[in-house]
Amino acid sequence: MPADQTPIRFSPQLKLIAVALVVALTIWLLVAVEHVLAPFVAAIITAYLFNPLVGWLQRRTGLGRALWIAVLYVLAFLILYALGTALWPRIAQQARDLAATAPAIAGSIQSFFRGREQIELGGVVFDLAPLEAQLISAVTDLGRRAGSNVPSLVFSALETVIFALVYLIITFYLLLQAGQLKQWATSLIPPPYRAEIGALGRQIDGVFSAYIRGQLLLIVIMSVLLYIPLSILRVPYALVIAIVSGTLEIIPIIGPWSAAGIAMAVALFQPEVPFGLSNLGLAALLGVIYFVLRQIEDHFIIPNVMGPLVRLHPAVVIFSILAGGALLGAFGLFISIPVAAVIRILLSFIYRKLTDQAAPPPPPPPREPVPEPALAPSTSPTAGTPGHS
Repeated sequence: MPADQTPIRFSPQLKLIAVALVVALTIWLLVAVEHVLAPFVAAIITAYLFNPLVGWLQRRTGLGRALWIAVLYVLAFLILYALGTALWPRIAQQARDLAATAPAIAGSIQSFFRGREQIELGGVVFDLAPLEAQLISAVTDLGRRAGSNVPSLVFSALETVIFALVYLIITFYLLLQAGQLKQWATSLIPPPYRAEIGALGRQIDGVFSAYIRGQLLLIVIMSVLLYIPLSILRVPYALVIAIVSGTLEIIPIIGPWSAAGIAMAVALFQPEVPFGLSNLGLAALLGVIYFVLRQIEDHFIIPNVMGPLVRLHPAVVIFSILAGGALLGAFGLFISIPVAAVIRILLSFIYRKLTDQAAPPPPPPPREPVPEPALAPSTSPTAGTPGHS
């Protein structure tokens, strides 16, 4: 730059105004183009989930990322095609049948509770009207969604094809350039703060990655575990109910109760009950099965799948779920806990800065066993013999 020219420098106030303008314009743009964000958001989530696997394969084999991304695309297509061919016809048929019988099940629930709106146990009167309303709402909503979403499409055929292509292309480039994107994001941080901000980012990444991957794996595990007893007990629409129940399990507190209510409502009015059980006995047995599997999930599956990264007080969890549902609906219920965990990390970081406390030291990495050095061979017959100097 010539000596007679001075670079433009922003004052602190101008920097704050510039940041506020950029944030406001970004939010306005995202709201304006909300209808086209779905493939981009899906691509970001997919790349985030599979980037560690692609990186590991690249390091282990020395082959390029593009090759492994192509292999993953082919494997994903084959798996989806096999699952779709084997399971989709059954899912679609059971969903249509469930949608057709949902009004009858809702009517049966009303008939069952008619005259039983209140029961007395030990001198305490329990009002069952809210339970009746919740069961009817759950069955009716499930039937409506099953009938409207299977096999109809949310978008037109052309939009679906375009969105699918955009999703695949964006996912490919995000996975291919993950290293460059990370370096670019790091370069935006002033050098003196990169180590500290990087450590904070790794904590947040650990929470999100453990939670999202754990929840997706949890859907598969719980769907399989629930399908087995549902099919043994010959509950109608067992496959659809198992998939819906596994998906609802990821919604804290509300999901498991809704899943158990749907299964019990269907079993309560199924025409044929196996093993000499009554409909009420079958519904009660399913309630016990759902409760036991929930305990297994809470005490064995979740601790081993997600680990101790998401550490929140139960009161904070309940508040986060209610706030997430109020702000973003079902999606807010899904992300409420990891977002609350990230907020906890950020608030802890801000508190340490406000009180001038040092950051806690990171946990030491696991120590690898050090092999013992091999003994050198003797060079003389008397080497190492006691009594010789």
